[in-house]
Amino acid sequence: MNTSRPDLPWLEPIFFENQRRFPRGELLRYAGQHIAWSWDGARILASDPDPVALDKKLRAAGIDPAQVVYDYVDASDVTSLL
Repeated sequence: MNTSRPDLPWLEPIFFENQRRFPRGELLRYAGQHIAWSWDGARILASDPDPVALDKKLRAAGIDPAQVVYDYVDASDVTSLL
């Protein structure tokens, strides 16, 4: 099986740096939703509680879904044990 995807680069360290710097208060606005981060992690491009609807939103905005980083923001009433 060939898993090589030369058209999709690995995330650069700047993505993780920018994601860590993203304001927590702003991130909480997306609680309970799937989100699409920009490739550099500096901004959230779209969100939706339904991942299929999120994909449709990205496509409607002319954004290639293969060029974003998908994530999920837990609802604010959910805690992590880690």
